[in-house]
Amino acid sequence: MNTLYSVQIRSSKKGESGIFRHPLSENQLMAGPENMNSLKDLILSAKHKYAGKNYIGTRQSDGNYTWLSYEDAIDQAQAFGAALFSKNMVPTIKEYKNYEVKFLGVYSKNRAEYLITDMASILYGITTVPIYDTLGPEALDFILNQTKMTIMVITKENVQKLIQNGNFGNVKTLVCFEDITDEKTLKDLAAKKVTWISFKELINYGKGLRVEFANSNKNSLYVVSYTSGTTGNPKGAMMSHGNFLSVIMAGINGMDFTPEDVFLSYLPMAHVFERLLVFSLIYSGCSIGYFNGDPIKLKDDFVALKPTIIISVPRVLNKFYDAFKSNIAALTGCKSWLVNKAVAAKLERLKNSNTVTHCCYDRLVFKKMKEALGGRLKWIVTGSAPATKEVLDFLKIALCIPIQEGYGQTESTGASFVMRNTDHNGSGCIGGPTVNTEFKIADIPEMNYKSCDLDEKGKPTPRGEMCIRGPAVFLGYYKDDEKTKEALDEEGWLRTGDVVLLQTNGSIKIIDRKKNIFKLSQGEYVAPEKLETVFKTSSCVNEIFVYGDSYESFLVAILVPKLDILKKWAEEKKIYGSDEDLLRNKEIKLMVLEELKNDGKKRKFASFELIKNIYLEKNSFASKDLLTTTFKMRRNEGKKAYEKVLAEMYKEGPLF
Repeated sequence: MNTLYSVQIRSSKKGESGIFRHPLSENQLMAGPENMNSLKDLILSAKHKYAGKNYIGTRQSDGNYTWLSYEDAIDQAQAFGAALFSKNMVPTIKEYKNYEVKFLGVYSKNRAEYLITDMASILYGITTVPIYDTLGPEALDFILNQTKMTIMVITKENVQKLIQNGNFGNVKTLVCFEDITDEKTLKDLAAKKVTWISFKELINYGKGLRVEFANSNKNSLYVVSYTSGTTGNPKGAMMSHGNFLSVIMAGINGMDFTPEDVFLSYLPMAHVFERLLVFSLIYSGCSIGYFNGDPIKLKDDFVALKPTIIISVPRVLNKFYDAFKSNIAALTGCKSWLVNKAVAAKLERLKNSNTVTHCCYDRLVFKKMKEALGGRLKWIVTGSAPATKEVLDFLKIALCIPIQEGYGQTESTGASFVMRNTDHNGSGCIGGPTVNTEFKIADIPEMNYKSCDLDEKGKPTPRGEMCIRGPAVFLGYYKDDEKTKEALDEEGWLRTGDVVLLQTNGSIKIIDRKKNIFKLSQGEYVAPEKLETVFKTSSCVNEIFVYGDSYESFLVAILVPKLDILKKWAEEKKIYGSDEDLLRNKEIKLMVLEELKNDGKKRKFASFELIKNIYLEKNSFASKDLLTTTFKMRRNEGKKAYEKVLAEMYKEGPLF
């Protein structure tokens, strides 16, 4: 650990650590690029600097990408915004404190038109409200009713979702990316007194108009991003132009972007993680190519675009890992020997020499793995949830590139900590603070985590709740002062709910979660998300929901298995029957539990942290609307959905 990730700039107080910053920000946090007072300045600067360069790419039916230049794309954004204003389509809403906002909902997967809409909003002082493509009907109703937005930019597919939902809130105008021609849809919209207009039509209308840009500043409200948490209604996190300008500084100082870089955009633009990186890419003049819209065909987009940069989440990285490992397992003879020897050698080299490349094996063994993701990747950034060291280390040596783990929350504009791209041995660590962030660690006495903790050698190892402050911390939750006060204290510290450990080189490791913990009957506290992160890497697991009851002494789980693995086990044990028969077979369940137990013991889980009974579920949690927009379990809803099953497992008792 030679890299110094953070320095202490203020001494500790009782019950908390000192305050730490990035070494480059020891004297002052970086709040944004010079001479930029709003995101409008960023957009106009990019148009001037990179006018003719490829900016936004769309994959066509023949598999190739077509491109809009920076100048053409920003001209379209200017025309679209001018049309909205000239037609008075985005009225001002004054319903919360001193905010005067013009809300524009955006309900779409990532695509060129989404970014053009977003840039138009920036230029003309409109506040966007991104709607997740996978949002459930209750959450959608809540957002529509709370914002009282009157206009939404939308795909034709999502128009159908609105119609099926039945509630349009105050929305009276839909700007649709595609033409709506079928009579039934038109009648349904007319019945709701909702009109629609073509996105292209508005751009054409606005091309000849000259409407003044907004006089925005760093305090101007750019976006209200709704976080569908694990409990209750979504919370609308209000983020300013200044929040995102400060995140650009994190990108400049933590990632090596160049105008030659090509980015594949496939994570939801509604997610702040994707959005923050887009601004850093625009600042650096990079090209952004959009995926085809179907996650199942994502591999084809990699091959067609050949990106140099992607961001990802553990859920996607795990799929890459599973595919590569499956291909390796299918090899035989000399090929199998060579590949396994190469993997072992590179993992050892990674551990001892902090390097992800090898002069011989990269060419002989790993070339095809690199080509599966286009062949030009320089690095990957991952965030949103913890990724396992096993997966990260393997992908680093297989793809021969750095994989930087990062950390942030919607409330901290997505990027608060990041690994250095030269630190390959830090898997499982989120690195140090970005140049716009300072942090401290607060005691959690009820979980026995203290900022004055020592390690086994007697060295200070502060542990406790991560608290963040700086220009990236959000303004608060829209129309929810109570939740805002829970998240932000009077000194501007954001209480994250994540339990961390400060390592000797100033880097941070997430070790637990303050929220979503429960106590078993014997008094032991359990953090289910920590356990789920590990159990998700088991060979037979697709998804898992760990549950505990304070009146019971053991844990149970709902698990969505990999059916192909179960069928393989069943064949070996001569167990026959339908998929449903396998899921209910006790011997199969015991085999699954045995694998979870072994994986838990490898991670030195205590006995009470091991799963003692299990229910095998055929359908994904997403199909039952049990996941948040960031693919985390909605624990209360999960408990309700499986109430009878959980009760039956506790009645049956431990299976081992």
